[in-house]
Amino acid sequence: MYFRSVQFYKHLILIAIALVVLASIGSCALLAVSNHQMKKVLKENGLALTGENAASFSPAKKQTEAQRLYYPASFDYQQLYPNLFIDNDYNYLPDQPHSVYLTFDDGPSSLTSQILDILKKYHIKATFFIVYNDSPEAQVLYKRMIAEGHTIGVHSTTHQYQTIYRSAGAFLDDFAQTALMLEQSTGVKPEIFRFPGGSINSYNKAVYPQIIAEMLRRGYTYYDWNVSADDATGGATRQQIYSNVINEVQKYDRSIVLLHDLSNKTDTASALPAIIDKLTEEGYSFYPLTKEVRPVAFNYID
Repeated sequence: MYFRSVQFYKHLILIAIALVVLASIGSCALLAVSNHQMKKVLKENGLALTGENAASFSPAKKQTEAQRLYYPASFDYQQLYPNLFIDNDYNYLPDQPHSVYLTFDDGPSSLTSQILDILKKYHIKATFFIVYNDSPEAQVLYKRMIAEGHTIGVHSTTHQYQTIYRSAGAFLDDFAQTALMLEQSTGVKPEIFRFPGGSINSYNKAVYPQIIAEMLRRGYTYYDWNVSADDATGGATRQQIYSNVINEVQKYDRSIVLLHDLSNKTDTASALPAIIDKLTEEGYSFYPLTKEVRPVAFNYID
């Protein structure tokens, strides 16, 4: 009789083994499909690990710069540069009425001395956001800025957006070099800074909340602007720069004005006396930025 015979039990065991094998194959297939979908999602969001990064990643090991990019939730960057801190309670002074804060990005340049001469003539203090330059000539200019009452802030070391905004750690790497250079050159520790491209731009959409939070945690104050001379790109004439500044400043009781200090911005320098004359005539006063001045900052985006 076949039922309950030795042959029956052999066949039953073989069927059971076959079912186990089929189940395993099915599970592997489902995992493969799921893994493929996950990799696709990660790749679409710029988070996929490939090659060397995938092989070397271990949660127990300290993350490399590349891994910080792939795992932005890591807070290892908070351990970087332990001296990169400012004592700051963020208690701002009352706003000065009818106030203008002239700020110059991207210097020093061959025009910096001319700009400083104009400011000195009018007894005006301004703010310079510096791109790394440790040449002897630049260090002379930094010391002159401090001696004449201007504020020096950090702008960038590389000014390469794709490099700076790879991660919060990458931003700190860039920031620290210029901050340390300025402190060594002048004996004054920079307390304020301006993000390259402004605090929120198309290059840092994925990381700006993290970077802003970390820089505020370290006590630094950043300044965007509410008035632009629109002199960053080529083609802006002296008259256009003048009109851009005057027309926009008249909309605010407190203006932080973006100008540029580059060798090819001769029209910016030549427009500066007329800008100062016109705003002074209209009752505006000029001040340098300090960490006690309430910032103008771009709105967060969704």
